[in-house]
Amino acid sequence: MRLFVLGATGAIGQHLLRIGLEHGHHLTAFVRSPSKISQRSDLLKVIEGDVFNASRLTQCLAGHDCVLSAFGPTTLRTTTLRRDFGRTLALALRNSNVPRVEIVSAAFLFPNIGILGYFLTRTLFRKMAPDMAGMESEIMQNGIDWTIVRPPRLTNGPATHAYRIADDHLPKGGTVVSRRDVAEFMIGEAESPAHIRHIVGIAR
Repeated sequence: MRLFVLGATGAIGQHLLRIGLEHGHHLTAFVRSPSKISQRSDLLKVIEGDVFNASRLTQCLAGHDCVLSAFGPTTLRTTTLRRDFGRTLALALRNSNVPRVEIVSAAFLFPNIGILGYFLTRTLFRKMAPDMAGMESEIMQNGIDWTIVRPPRLTNGPATHAYRIADDHLPKGGTVVSRRDVAEFMIGEAESPAHIRHIVGIAR
């Protein structure tokens, strides 16, 4: 497959590259700072670009089978960066005729996330949540075969291969998941789509 990776210099993005290469896929990493990509392979192409530049993104997307996005600003301040990114990506997907996309979001957007999630969305993540939801709404459009991946607290632990998934809610009792497991799920979903137009909760 030809996979287009956004957020490739981040923690999940690096795992996407590593696992994708292990599976023998042709990967394109679209990044602002190519020098931050340490992995080298004949199967990996690194392109410098701005995720908010729709025309550049459209041009580079053409010919790919699926977009895997781990893009996510770390700021907790009020911002529209995520929504703006979602709008730009949706436009580029339509203009490049690449309908398939998976994006990482956050489990705290589930309505029944529990007391802790309820507390976090109204305190620590109160400014982030609307922007994250806006990103999702921009992607969840007709003509786009989207999958939204909503993990809870992310860890840097190894792949467990024992993560659980559920459509439209977080697996019962799930509170953490490793970034490697999230990347593994996304690569597998690209290879064998089973959650098109679904919001997927993933947890250990």
